[in-house]
Amino acid sequence: MKRLAWCLLYGFAGLSQAAINDITFHGTLVSPPACTISDGKSIEVAFSNVIIDNINGDNFRQDVPYTISCNPDVRDDAREMSLTWTGNQTSYDDAAIETDVPGLGIELQQNGQPFKVGEQLTIDPASPPTLIAVPVKASDAALSEGNFSAWATLTVDYQ
Repeated sequence: MKRLAWCLLYGFAGLSQAAINDITFHGTLVSPPACTISDGKSIEVAFSNVIIDNINGDNFRQDVPYTISCNPDVRDDAREMSLTWTGNQTSYDDAAIETDVPGLGIELQQNGQPFKVGEQLTIDPASPPTLIAVPVKASDAALSEGNFSAWATLTVDYQ
């Protein structure tokens, strides 16, 4: 009985020493700033005449003419921005998308290095990286003369 009394006494004594306080959470929900790539217009890269035998992943390089603009009133410099490109990736080059000609692809490069399809590249929107497009072909491709086209999507996002 004494043991029970001691347990009850110390149990209540522990409760009487507890401190209780409320926590308040608050903040402001904001949407990420609206950004546009090339003012929402299609980006065109024209290769003109590409000599089949000279396609090697280096020849016929073309700049990808794009710009990024974001609303500066809502820009959060603490958040990183990323650039991604997507399309139907070739089986022979993970930085290239397929064209409508089997065995011919278009590779994107950034700073002279392949920019893999689907890869996020952290960027500074005030000075976006230079992107270069270059034709590539599968090692076993038997290309014929004719026009070619390819389609991809360039996305800018906050991380």
